[in-house]
Amino acid sequence: MARTAEPSHYDLLGIPCSAGDETLRKAYRRAARRHHPDLAPQDTGAQQRMAAINEAYAVLSHPQRRASYDQWLRARDARSRAEAAVAAAQPTRFASGWPWGLVAATMAIALGTVGAVLYRTALPTLAVAAQAAPAKFSGR
Repeated sequence: MARTAEPSHYDLLGIPCSAGDETLRKAYRRAARRHHPDLAPQDTGAQQRMAAINEAYAVLSHPQRRASYDQWLRARDARSRAEAAVAAAQPTRFASGWPWGLVAATMAIALGTVGAVLYRTALPTLAVAAQAAPAKFSGR
């Protein structure tokens, strides 16, 4: 089952993982100005986006919480790569069923060949018997 990955706190603020404190603060202020609910009262999702931006800044601005979050991100990425590898290793319907299809195709070709040989060898014999049969059974 494939899950859609949520954007990371770095993605929400639009900064790289190696960004410093000043870059983080500027990105937070820029995102807060852009998505603040008071500046867009008609936007119903602005309040949820602003809450996510505040949470991202709270986590990334604290050194220990940021280190813990970075470790969690690495674990999430490793897990998604492992799940993708497991999914890629699973045989598909075609991969598990192709030997039986090959057996069926071989049998069809063999039966067709045997049928053609029997038809060609029996046809002259049947033609001779058919020509002799009317004379033999016509009552003359």
